[in-house]
Amino acid sequence: MIPIYLEIRNYMIKQIEKGILVPGDRIPSEREFVDLFKVSRMTVRHAIDQLVNDGILVRMVGKGTYVSSERLATELNVLRSFSEEIISTGHRPSAKLIGIERTQITSSIASFLKIDKLHEVIKVERLRLVDDLEMAFTTSFFPVSRAFPVNEIDFNATSIYNEIESLGLRIEKASEIVTAEAADRRTASYLRVKENSPLLKIIRLTFISNNVPIEYMEGLFRPDRYVISKELHRQEVR
Repeated sequence: MIPIYLEIRNYMIKQIEKGILVPGDRIPSEREFVDLFKVSRMTVRHAIDQLVNDGILVRMVGKGTYVSSERLATELNVLRSFSEEIISTGHRPSAKLIGIERTQITSSIASFLKIDKLHEVIKVERLRLVDDLEMAFTTSFFPVSRAFPVNEIDFNATSIYNEIESLGLRIEKASEIVTAEAADRRTASYLRVKENSPLLKIIRLTFISNNVPIEYMEGLFRPDRYVISKELHRQEVR
């Protein structure tokens, strides 16, 4: 069963995704959440703290908590869904389901997912948008009969991470590889760029508890609309 603080967190994210709360809006008071969800203030505060830490909300001393409107680059050292990343920059994410099918995969992807290449997976293609502008084309592979009921996931939802966690599962970590790739004709048409235009390619492998991989994703991003940042610390050289 999903923890109640995650239910509150997901509720807030959906309010922002639907445009009910927009950047700069003050969120309801803790008392209103207590009355709505029939929980303690501590539980409500835990959910809000997570959203503040993720950059989706911002606290203003003496004024309250607001939906973030600050434009931020994506940080490589923070694990968030695409939707959470975009909301944290003060913009509105959305998604269009392009295709979904049961299929088999290459040996390399099977190796990432720790399954046999003959193992059936669900392939999901989606167009990711920000403020209704094309941002990325993603292709994800989810193993069938893995540690979570993949057939219960609504792939039309904006945030797949929220869908997974709403099933009572906890996303623990992800590994990423960032490279570049030229847009082929099909991808170029979806992203509204010229064929062979340079794109950022992000490969992400997502894990739930016990180090179980549940999604292999390849995303092609428009570099004029998507920025990656990383803070580096120099170690002492001996």
